[in-house]
Amino acid sequence: MKQHKTTRTALALSAFLFVFWILLGTNATLAWFSDTTQTAKNTFIIGDLNLDVEYKNGFVTAWMPMTEDSKVFNENALYEPGFTQVVWLKIENKGNVDFNYKVAVDVNSYTTSVNRYGAEFCLPPYLRFGILFGPSEIELERKLAQSRADQSMGDYTFNTYSKADDGAVVRANETRYAAVVVYMPESVGNEANYQKGYKVPQVDLGMTVFAQQAGTPLN
Repeated sequence: MKQHKTTRTALALSAFLFVFWILLGTNATLAWFSDTTQTAKNTFIIGDLNLDVEYKNGFVTAWMPMTEDSKVFNENALYEPGFTQVVWLKIENKGNVDFNYKVAVDVNSYTTSVNRYGAEFCLPPYLRFGILFGPSEIELERKLAQSRADQSMGDYTFNTYSKADDGAVVRANETRYAAVVVYMPESVGNEANYQKGYKVPQVDLGMTVFAQQAGTPLN
């Protein structure tokens, strides 16, 4: 009796999967396509939504593919109030599904230390990131210069997504650009200044670029 019940369950599951695959081959939409590329995991692609990301920064001056092994941020950065580093992104749609996208800066790991007040601390709470979007590198350069005065690049904490790219839709074979700025605000004081004799605080940062099929909210 148990054998028959198992067989019926397997047949029901097979029938469900068969119908599911048929629906995928028709115009029925079961879910919005999405694609993520980041420095901590492999690229994940569904259907024909194909997101390709390249980067450059202060020490990588030519466009390079962003992979799970890419070091998009300066590992040897010495953060202090006012310190800033910029990573440039080239976002390309190499599929045939239009998409919107947003970006997050992730904390992969960090070390703790002791500050000038004798309290234990780590760097992530004292760092922020901002982002600017544009249709070209030249436009981004202009926006970046302007943002130093009006802070238009936004203010985000790590492991959270930025706003979407100004509502822009990246269509097939189109390219958009972004400048991701990681900085320590000038208002930070000795609470993030380590005492000599203790371990130098460090943080290992990664980046996630999330794209989702156009037509669905991307907050």
